[in-house]
Amino acid sequence: MRHMETWFGLTTDKWDSGFPLTHREKKACLTNLRKKYAIKLVTSEAYNHRSRVLGEAAEHEKTHGIGCF
Repeated sequence: MRHMETWFGLTTDKWDSGFPLTHREKKACLTNLRKKYAIKLVTSEAYNHRSRVLGEAAEHEKTHGIGCF
């Protein structure tokens, strides 16, 4: 998890993970992180269905005019 990159052996009360404090901002931040991880997973060379997913994304962009990646 990327937030663990900010931990340097501090106690939890002194640790700043970088997550916002309000529920709404935290939810938005986590949603963005989920999107980043999903994109990394489905566009990875190791993913067996990569070409199909990228083809469907390109087709979606042509028909809807909205880029996925």
